[in-house]
Amino acid sequence: MFQRLDELQTGSLYILTGQAGAGKSHLAASARRAGTLWVLDTEGAAQNLHGKPGIHKRIQVVQTISLRALMQAMDEVRRQGKPGDTVLLDSISKIFQAMRAYAQQRAGSETDRKTAIGYDEHASVNRNMQTVYTGLTELKQAGFHVIVIGHLARKYRAGESGLHDEGLRVLADDMIAYEADAVLLVERDGDERTIMPIVKPPRPAHLKLDKHYPATLATLYPELAEKPEKTKAERAKAEREGRAEVVAPEPAPEPSAQSGPPRDPAEAEQRFYARYSEVVGGSTWQSVQRYLGHLLPRPTSVEEWIAVAEQVRDRSRGSVAA
Repeated sequence: MFQRLDELQTGSLYILTGQAGAGKSHLAASARRAGTLWVLDTEGAAQNLHGKPGIHKRIQVVQTISLRALMQAMDEVRRQGKPGDTVLLDSISKIFQAMRAYAQQRAGSETDRKTAIGYDEHASVNRNMQTVYTGLTELKQAGFHVIVIGHLARKYRAGESGLHDEGLRVLADDMIAYEADAVLLVERDGDERTIMPIVKPPRPAHLKLDKHYPATLATLYPELAEKPEKTKAERAKAEREGRAEVVAPEPAPEPSAQSGPPRDPAEAEQRFYARYSEVVGGSTWQSVQRYLGHLLPRPTSVEEWIAVAEQVRDRSRGSVAA
């Protein structure tokens, strides 16, 4: 039942917000090295991704605004997907607005005017939203990377001197910010797009509050994003350097324990990542699990590290052959 900290297979939960047309959906659906992108589409926006450059090739979409259908779709993702896949909810604001509209209808609202909702209706909306957040958090804890898109809104607080602007927020209830590893504002200025963590300090160490970053998948997931293709100049430089490496004499080998078998599990682990970190997409055990596609326990002996290295080697050779 219990697991060691270094064996936990946990994903992430990001919230993207920003003005319409900033590129939130395009960024969330960008190509990954592997895995499937599961899209929970509540606004019919997924069809706009078709044919756009840089979109992930393996996308599965379900279109719904029903709470029951949405929860069923999350259960289906957990059954059919695997750790390392990405789940995109586009958008949480549509769900929130639909729930409030239903609560207003229950409160006696007419179609041409709004009716304030009472305590019971507020409680119902909060319970339903918490059901959605619980489903998303369970996906994260199961090893999925969750991206939630929300509309951008300003929050105001009533005071004695009038309304006070509390800054930019996601159009949903306040609990959404507590569920996320980071709330990111996507902005666009011409062809240039940036993302900036807002609302609270992000949990990922490579992101800082109120700092601007390139709006690319590599900013969100350094280990998941595909490597950009090299330009002509970069390819020519690589070819020149490759020819130079062939002509240059090889240095004499230095005496090292690397020439024999690992002395202990720690050395076996170090040599494993030195050899295969680029293949598996990272230098953590979670990267190895994602690459192999199952929750393999972390090795505790030299023999187990060698066995894992053989699995990775065989899988990589199979990928190249395919």
